[in-house]
Amino acid sequence: MVTTVNLPDDLHAQLKQIAETEHRSANATIVVAIEEYVARHSKRSKVRGLAADVAERHRELLDRLAQ
Repeated sequence: MVTTVNLPDDLHAQLKQIAETEHRSANATIVVAIEEYVARHSKRSKVRGLAADVAERHRELLDRLAQ
């Protein structure tokens, strides 16, 4: 899939610098960055879901602890 992204000049320059340092293309560096972002947000969603489940299952205990 091809997607066009408009980057501010300073961000584009930083991207090129990082890509050069890591011996990757700018495109490969963008893909890595997006993969990391998606993984981080997926983990947050899972943790929030688990926390909500625990809070629901143990609501009475948590209410007593809060007093």
